[in-house]
Amino acid sequence: MVAQSIESPSRYSDVAKGVLKDLGVDTKRFYKAYDQNLYSSMKLGTGAFFDQETFGEDRFVAGMGKLPWPSFLAKAPLSEAARRDIARLYTEKVDYLPGLSSEQKRARLAKISYADFLTKIVKVHEDVLSFFQTRTHDLWAVGIDAVPALDCYRSGDDYGIGYPGFRGMNLGRDPEAGNEKEEPYIFHFPDGNASIARMLVRSLIPGSIPGHTMEDIVTTRADYSRLDDAASPVRIRLNSTAVRVQHSGPPDSAREVEVAYMRGGKLQTVRANACVLACYNGMIPYLCPELPQKQKTALAYGVKAPLVYTHVALRNWTSFQKLEVNQIVAPGAYHSYVALDFPVSLGEYVFPRKPEDPMVLFMLRTPCQPGIPQLDQHRAGRYELMQTPFATFERNIRDQLARMLGSAGFDPARDIQGITVNRWAHGYAHEYNSLFDPDWAEGEQPWILGRKQFGRIAIANSDAGASAYTDAAIDQAYRAVQELTGRHS
Repeated sequence: MVAQSIESPSRYSDVAKGVLKDLGVDTKRFYKAYDQNLYSSMKLGTGAFFDQETFGEDRFVAGMGKLPWPSFLAKAPLSEAARRDIARLYTEKVDYLPGLSSEQKRARLAKISYADFLTKIVKVHEDVLSFFQTRTHDLWAVGIDAVPALDCYRSGDDYGIGYPGFRGMNLGRDPEAGNEKEEPYIFHFPDGNASIARMLVRSLIPGSIPGHTMEDIVTTRADYSRLDDAASPVRIRLNSTAVRVQHSGPPDSAREVEVAYMRGGKLQTVRANACVLACYNGMIPYLCPELPQKQKTALAYGVKAPLVYTHVALRNWTSFQKLEVNQIVAPGAYHSYVALDFPVSLGEYVFPRKPEDPMVLFMLRTPCQPGIPQLDQHRAGRYELMQTPFATFERNIRDQLARMLGSAGFDPARDIQGITVNRWAHGYAHEYNSLFDPDWAEGEQPWILGRKQFGRIAIANSDAGASAYTDAAIDQAYRAVQELTGRHS
């Protein structure tokens, strides 16, 4: 699994921590590699872009989270009622569920969306919702109508903006929260966790990628001719899509598994003593039709969340300096979040420190359809994503950046040097959502039933752990291999 960053590495299992250590990843080095003070030293912070289509006019407002909330909101194109209610959300300390114990409050918040918490419990004006609606897109790939209020309280966000309304709730210690000290969101290779995948390949196939450290992996080039070498005990065959996996005989007595795959327009097969299916679990019932129906149903339950990570190469970032921002929330725009790249210098890769230097800009879009259940939103979003041509993305990117940054002299025709749109039609693994998912008995959750070993076939991927994080992918891979080697306890 390739992701943006190593999230909260202190919470990794011993197995996942061991994998990182064996690869040469020392997360402590990021405290030096990641310049946590660069943007703040330049007096850059968070801004908000209010678009005409949602808020009646285009307006950019800097100082979000820095200015007193009444002062910040006075500049926003919001109704007076919305300004008043957002300000009290952030500044007042109120127990909105008096008379309930901490445990009872958490149970109530688990069964109500953050949107309903704001309108039905906190009693904010409905105009407030448009300001927060897309705030949850980054972590959950749906809006606040489909995310439990308790999850917002537990998780917060990685950008220092947060979900207000809980300061006076006296929710007590959350049994689901970790005991470790909260870590900053800094454990990021310049290419995201692609560096971890590359280090795995280097470890498995010596000579495929030069070097031996987490610093040299960033800029070194892979020798693709070494990946599928018949003399190597590990072979990686690119451009090969598996289409059928089945036992060579009855599953309970077969001694081999046959995998059929397409390569170069031709169907080919390979046989092995065992097989790990570490793909999107929802595809496994189609790949392996001999599975029991109950297991197929369980595997098909979780629907991956679609999302888009767009990266724009800019000629420089002087417009951000002039506006005094390094990140912008845009709750109604095509991309709901925009930020200058993570300030990481690692090995030969040196991060641009001057606004006159070229810069990579990150833009987030999550296609979804508010008002329907979460999994249906993911299906609708994926349909939209698959129907959207690159030209539509490019037009919206140029238009949004021009409207947001134009007052600071930004010219998309001059300042945009390149655009990469990363479409993750099948992105995040489905995680338990207390608003829509049943209260399954322990061991009856679909991801647990779905990942059950079937003869000589084991099942992995982060889907099998119902967690959209790299450590979950590592843990599930370890479990699957242990099952096949007979050492799983």
